[in-house]
Amino acid sequence: MIRVYPLPPQLVTNPYLDQLYTPMREMGIDVRRIRPRYALPPLYLSRGPRILHLHFCDEIIQRRSAWQTVVRSLAFLAGLRLLLLRGVRLVWTAHNLEPHECYHPVWAFNVYRLIGRWSSAIIAHSEAARHMLIARYGHMSACHVIPQGNYIGYYGPLRDQEQSRAELGLPAHGPILLNLGALRPYKGLEDLLTAFAQLPEETRGRLFIVGAAKDQAYAAALQHRAGCISGALVLPHFVPDPQLPLYLAAADVIVLPYRSLLTSAMLMCAMSYACPVIVPTSGPVLELVQEGQNGFLFTPGNTESLRAALARALTHPDRGQLGQAALQMARRFDWPTIAAATAAIYRQVIAQE
Repeated sequence: MIRVYPLPPQLVTNPYLDQLYTPMREMGIDVRRIRPRYALPPLYLSRGPRILHLHFCDEIIQRRSAWQTVVRSLAFLAGLRLLLLRGVRLVWTAHNLEPHECYHPVWAFNVYRLIGRWSSAIIAHSEAARHMLIARYGHMSACHVIPQGNYIGYYGPLRDQEQSRAELGLPAHGPILLNLGALRPYKGLEDLLTAFAQLPEETRGRLFIVGAAKDQAYAAALQHRAGCISGALVLPHFVPDPQLPLYLAAADVIVLPYRSLLTSAMLMCAMSYACPVIVPTSGPVLELVQEGQNGFLFTPGNTESLRAALARALTHPDRGQLGQAALQMARRFDWPTIAAATAAIYRQVIAQE
């Protein structure tokens, strides 16, 4: 039986790994989701088909301190190399093109490139993402496309908008634009506030930016900026899973003003809960979102383009229809099929020995 050790074994704010690995229990894959300190001895010392499935390592290899980044990156790479010498196979799902907080780009680039070269298989979530990875890190003959799965029903059923707004204490009438998720600089939240402020005050409704703050100073700066814009509010607090359907139902449109994007759990979550989205024009996004059909597109980093997308969303005559189209798109990506495709890659990797 193939033993798979995911790294990290758990994602605190995203059920991606739960949904990926739960169906594998019936597929003959022994998934061991244990902490690295406990996973390393059996990975290194045991025999038989073993796979380390790397999902995220950014917290390990990137620190504000240059010397910590160097030491931790070298230690991480040395550990991977030792595991490979002991017969462990490496599979890498490239969730990002580079770390979100990329303090030392040269080190990040070289670590990602070596991971790509050492991997027996690489998984990208879209054909466009695969091409972006190859353009950045060189030829990857073992790069497979397996999409990210949906979140339909995971957090609970779809909710009624009027009731959801009442429960959250939000205005019953008028459009509500929502950005939901951790407050982090790479997400382009400053661009969103600037674009929202440029809309006519009498028609723009409300903008809520809600999510846990990784950096309290950054969250305070966003709050100060929003405080100068009528109708905008930044709420730096974590939204527990049971409340996600409430927030999504209360909003008319989910705005994801990313300056760059390879894959996004919040994009798929919004579509899974029948929410039209405003997202940047990029290859991976264009495989999911069609302008005026299930969402709206803007040029990343361009506040005028984002303002225009907000205006198109606010004046659309049937945002409910857009949301249903988004839900239909999300239904294509079921987790049992995705888990089976991933398990097939595991078997392929082991068969290459």
